Amino acid sequence: MTEIIVIGHGGYAEGVRTNLEMVTGVPENMHFLNFTKDEDRADLEARIDTLLEKLKGKEILFCCDLPGATPFQAAAIRTASHEEGYRTVVGLNQMAYMEMAMDSSKTVAELARRAVETTQESVTQFP
Repeated sequence: MTEIIVIGHGGYAEGVRTNLEMVTGVPENMHFLNFTKDEDRADLEARIDTLLEKLKGKEILFCCDLPGATPFQAAAIRTASHEEGYRTVVGLNQMAYMEMAMDSSKTVAELARRAVETTQESVTQFP
């Protein structure tokens, strides 16, 4: 099973968790890290590395809020250092998180691809 780490600015990660609690429930393989205004990059990276140490040997999917920002950079650096088993996606919507919460049995590559597809497919407008 792929471990999913949601990282974002302010209360982003906690907001994703709260929404999942209300709708689908939060599986044990999902982890949430907020990057707060009281932290710097080194603080966030230390928390990521502590979590990764606990998850050592597992496939990891990082899900970040904004492309190019500090959470994304920290995740992308860690993804780049692993030839296989790590992926980073950015800009997912809540539909993608719900789908992952309901079925995270896919490989990290399959889960990353499906999360991006779900986000793309679920964006719409009314009317």
